[in-house]
Amino acid sequence: MCLVVLLAFAASQTACKQNVSAPEAEKPAQTPVLPNSPGASPVASVAPTQAGGIAWTVPAGWEMGPEHQMRVATYRIHAIAGDPEDAECAVYFFGPGQGGTVEANLDRWAHQFTGPDGQAPAAPPKIEKRVIAGLQVSTLTASGTYLGAGGMMSQEQVKKPNFRMRAAIIEAPQGLVFFKLTGPLNTVAAAEGDFSSLLASMHRQ
Repeated sequence: MCLVVLLAFAASQTACKQNVSAPEAEKPAQTPVLPNSPGASPVASVAPTQAGGIAWTVPAGWEMGPEHQMRVATYRIHAIAGDPEDAECAVYFFGPGQGGTVEANLDRWAHQFTGPDGQAPAAPPKIEKRVIAGLQVSTLTASGTYLGAGGMMSQEQVKKPNFRMRAAIIEAPQGLVFFKLTGPLNTVAAAEGDFSSLLASMHRQ
């Protein structure tokens, strides 16, 4: 009788061992690749690309910069060799009828540049007007010592020698949209083709 019980117990233990499978190795957690994650597609896909009833395409290589109060977006352009800092393209939209007139802004931007001695810059700011996709566009190009580094609405005056600006005001369906590319002279000059491409991509939503 004892022998029968022992044989039955041994058989049941063997069956249990055969039915228990080894645990699977733990799978590493997968991290989704977000548009702004390292190795993802260019940040232009997540950066704001519309305001005031218009939309545009951000040039490849321009990165989304930190958020700033009162800005739609800030795009960062890496400095080229020899320049002390990156350039940035700030985009502003304040709403219908807000932000001042086109001429007042162009005049203010022009006066943000002086020569090294504080006098008028050697080359006066260049202002042009054109139509892109049925939208009135006013642009300004200026170089010299930049006095407006404190921000568009700031009263602070920070002098930046050997700087350059390419700026544009778009008369959009819902109000004025401002684009302001500023930075070291050579970096901005190298980015002017991209800035022109951005303007050329402008269209109504």
